[in-house]
Amino acid sequence: MTIHVHEDDWGMRNLYPLDALPEASADIEQAREAGERNRAPDGIGWTDIHLIQPPSRDYSAVSLRLETVHSALSGSMPRVRKFVSSASAGFDPRTEDPYGTYELEAHCYGFDEDCFLKIEPAGEFVKGIWFECRTSDDARRKALRRAIEIIDSLAPSVIADYWNDMSGPVGDPRFLDEYFRELAIKEPDGEA
Repeated sequence: MTIHVHEDDWGMRNLYPLDALPEASADIEQAREAGERNRAPDGIGWTDIHLIQPPSRDYSAVSLRLETVHSALSGSMPRVRKFVSSASAGFDPRTEDPYGTYELEAHCYGFDEDCFLKIEPAGEFVKGIWFECRTSDDARRKALRRAIEIIDSLAPSVIADYWNDMSGPVGDPRFLDEYFRELAIKEPDGEA
C-alpha cells in the first residue's frame, strides 16, 4: 500500500513535545489571523500565505527514539512503507513530480491518505510527527487517537492543528475529547 498526499497537506496537523505548546499555539493564532487578513477579495483563496513556524524544540530534544516509537505503535495501525507527497502533477501515475517526496521505507502508520500518522526521523531519533484525519470511519479515528495517546505515553505531547485552529495537550482528556469530536463533524474540506 502507498499513501499519497498533496504537498499542501504536509504538516497541517502535528504532534510536538508538550513544552512546545506556547509556541505552537501562538503560531496557530498567527496563521488564523493571516488567513482572515489575506483572504482574496472574491473569497476564493488568499493574497499572501503564512509559513508555519515549527517550535524551537522537537522530539529529538526529548530523546524520543525511532525504534521505541515503532515498537509501541506496532499493532495500533498498519505500517505503511510507501509514502508520496506531491503537487497535482505527481498524482498522474505516469509522471513523477520533481519537487515531490517519494519514500520507499517511510515511518508511517495508517489506513490511507485520510487517516495516518507520519514520523519524521533524525538518525535514530524522532524529529517530528504529523498526521491526517479526514475519515468518517469511527474505528479508524479511534485507532489514530490510540496511536497519538501511545506517542504521548512515550513523550508528553501537544496537538497543533492548522486546519482546525486548535492546539492543546494530548494528556488533557477534555481537550482530546473535544478535538476528536471536532474531527468527527468536519468534512474533508474543513467545512461542517
